[in-house]
Amino acid sequence: MRRSIVLFLLALMLCASTGCAAIGVGASTRGRASSNARSESAGSLRDQLNEGYSVLYTQLDGLSKVNEILYVKVESDDVQRVVDDFAGYSGRLGKRLTTLSKQFPALDIHRDHTPAILKAAYEAQKKGLLKMFAPVVGASGKVFERGLLIRLLVAADEERYLTEELGEREPDPVLSEIMQHASQRFVGLSNEINALLKKRFYK
Repeated sequence: MRRSIVLFLLALMLCASTGCAAIGVGASTRGRASSNARSESAGSLRDQLNEGYSVLYTQLDGLSKVNEILYVKVESDDVQRVVDDFAGYSGRLGKRLTTLSKQFPALDIHRDHTPAILKAAYEAQKKGLLKMFAPVVGASGKVFERGLLIRLLVAADEERYLTEELGEREPDPVLSEIMQHASQRFVGLSNEINALLKKRFYK
């Protein structure tokens, strides 16, 4: 899967910076300091949110293609339906983020501050997963489908909490509502995947 799990960026997003006014100065100076602190804090928060949006967009781009990459290995209709639901929603949300980035100039979905060592690790992880799920030499049947569903369940959980944090910290009410709705949608997908895992593999 072309999915980057950039946990350190999420940590940055969760730790919003706060500014404070200087103590022991004149009222007008305190007012300007407070205003500047709020401005710097808001800018810092927007930077952190954009890091989160960029991670989300990158992950959605990969998740939207999972059905195309792995279609030949899925043998069960119910598993294919879950994969299509997950990939379809990921693609729609990714396209909506692209549209939103044009409507909201402050929203940046193309930031990439990932260190080279992490990029190399993610590339190795992707190659390992693709080899594991390769049409000829990789896993197949129930083994393949169980592994795929488990990985999608992990991905749904990640996207659920990422969009939830974005929704809670986003000061723009429109963007906040969109992210909160996305979080609930990923909760639904997670429940759908978990129910299928229990039904098919954990009786």
